[in-house]
Formats: sequence, structure tokens, C-alpha cells
Amino acid sequence: MQDQLMNAFERVRDFVLKHKKLSIGVCVALVVLLVWYTISIFYTYTDYTIKNDLSMEDSEGSAYESFHNNIVKYNSDGAFYIKKNGDLIWNEAYDMSSPGIDISNDYVALYDRGGTTVYVMNDTGKKGTVSTSRPILTACVADNGSVAALMNQQDVSYLEIRDIEGELIASGELHVENSGIPIDIAFSRDGKKLAVSSVSVKSGTLQTVIAFYDFSSSGQKREDNLVGNYSFADMVMPQIKYMSNGNLIAFGDGEIAIFNDSFEPKLKKEIFPKGTIDSIIYNDDHFGYVGSETNDEGITLKKMHVYGESGWEKLDKAIDDSYTLIYMLENDDVVMLTDKTAVIHGISGVKKFDGEFEGSIVKILYSGGYKDYIFIQNGMMQEVRLR
Repeated sequence: MQDQLMNAFERVRDFVLKHKKLSIGVCVALVVLLVWYTISIFYTYTDYTIKNDLSMEDSEGSAYESFHNNIVKYNSDGAFYIKKNGDLIWNEAYDMSSPGIDISNDYVALYDRGGTTVYVMNDTGKKGTVSTSRPILTACVADNGSVAALMNQQDVSYLEIRDIEGELIASGELHVENSGIPIDIAFSRDGKKLAVSSVSVKSGTLQTVIAFYDFSSSGQKREDNLVGNYSFADMVMPQIKYMSNGNLIAFGDGEIAIFNDSFEPKLKKEIFPKGTIDSIIYNDDHFGYVGSETNDEGITLKKMHVYGESGWEKLDKAIDDSYTLIYMLENDDVVMLTDKTAVIHGISGVKKFDGEFEGSIVKILYSGGYKDYIFIQNGMMQEVRLR
């Protein structure tokens, strides 16, 4: 092995000596490339080049989400799945008073809050229509197209899981006196695990209970498929989510809790903020929050914290940006919007974009490249590259 390494070294040395000018040129080019790359990833862009510009007739209340590098536009009248250049892939007409959406790897679920219908869509169009037995509060879709729904009727909450054809897989009732008031559900990617966050008051104390259900063959051996629960005293946890590694993240008003991916989930880690939790951010692989905290000098700062799906901190950054809407893209960028301003923070801590718009900016979506995004404004959708 040592002889082989020496021979390789000698060949490289001989090449450099014979092609000295070429080698110097290559080295200079590499240095220039490295400098350009370093500047580009630490630079804050304030302008952009428009690659595609599309005029749109926006209905009031239209919302937008990314799905497989294309765009889902939905409102109370229907949903449209379009390419970045505006080409229509599919559309689905419906009549919903308060449309909601949930997206998995392969499916989009469109449902009516207060209604009983869920449309399950994929890249090619509608794959199933799921009808629930009672009005829907919220719904989730798994990677196999099955749908979990939290419902309510006459002060009793209900859970249903149905396959993509609408056939009932599991159901149950949640009574306030026993379970509290359910406020959110999370559905695992494989459609076999369901978590429910409920709030109750017992002996004058507010608490949140996270209940875990398993609908695999192992879970069938447990009463009501219940495999565990965990209580948090003096805490409201209004949002829960399964991450890509199977961990469940529970977002509370005073902490963020992480449960491991096991048959009987255990509390793996608790994250307590140094100050407040004002906004939460997440995608399938990362999560975090923005809040106010006071440093050792007594100065109150607005900080953004981002964590990996197992709870290790990746970003602790002071920010001074205003926003009325904040969310995390699939490439881990954090977007902050007001009516006419937009800021994009990278997970590395770099502020990638800081811009103002003449009209209202509605949504920013990721478009597949480090500097490539979709800017959606009232009546307009633009595929852009930051510059």
C-alpha cells in the first residue's frame, strides 16, 4: 500500500512539473470558484430575475402549497395543480366553506372544516373520495392515501381512519369527561400510528394529554389500540406532528416535547425556551420556534431556534425581522412575510433574501435551486432567481 501511495504521489508531482502553467491556472480557477461560492452563500439578496411570469385570476381566500416541485392552489370553489410555467396538470371543483389541506409524500388531502368530504389527490388527479360520518375538525393523509379525521358532533369528539377508497379502518369516541377536548391529531407516514393532543381540567389544573394509538397487528392486541399517553401539567400543546424519522413533536406554549418512534412511545427530549415561544416552524425534517428572550446584559432579543428531527439544535440566531406569516420550506429555509415585505433565512443562519414589493406578497415557495423560488403576489405568480 505504501509503495502504491508513493507511486501515485510521484505521478502527481511529475504532472505538476511538466504542466506547471496549466496547474497554476487550475489552482487560480479553483480559488476564484471558492471565493465566488463563499460570497454567494453568505450574501443577502435584495433583487431577483424573473424566469417565468404568470398572470392569475385569484379568488378571495386562495392559498398555495408545494407538491412534487409544482404548486397546489386551492380555495372554497376548487383546487388546481399547476406547473411553475402555469401549465395545468389537474383541477378539482368542489364547494367548501372552509377548505383545509394536508400533504404527504405522495398524496394531497383537501377537506372541508365542518363538512364530511375529503378529496385524495396525487400527481395525476383524484384517487379517492373519503366521506366521514360527522363534521371534520381536521384531517391528515398518510403515504398510502389513507385519511385520519378528527370530528365533532354535539360536544362529543370522534376519530376515524379510512383507506383511500373510503372504507373504514378504525373509529372511536372521545368523551370530554374521560379524554378532555381534542385539539389536534398527527398521522404517521405509514398510516399505522395516530397521536391525539387533548386539553382537560382536572382538580382545577389545566393539562394536555398526548395519546398514542397503533393500528398495526401489534396494536390490535391493546384495548382501543391505545399504546401510551403522556400528561403535561399547566401546558397547552395545540399542535403535534410526526417527523420523517417517526418521532412525534408536540409544540406547547412553554416547551417542545419529542417522543421516540417505538411501539410504546417514550418522551425522548424536552426543549424549554429561554423566553417565549411566539411562532413555530417545521417541515418533515426540522422544527423550531421564534420567541423573545433576555440575554445576560438584560437586553431582550427576538431569537430563532431550529432543531433536527431528534432535537439537536442547528441554529440559534438573533433576528430583527417583522412578519405576519412565518413558515419553513422543504429545503429548510424559513420565510417571513408581511403584506409587502419578504425575508428568507437559511438554516445555516444566513439571511438569503430581504426584499420589498409594490403589491402584496402572498406566499413564497421553493423552486428547486439554492436561489430559485416561486413568488406569489395578488394576481401574479413568478418563478424567480435571487440576484
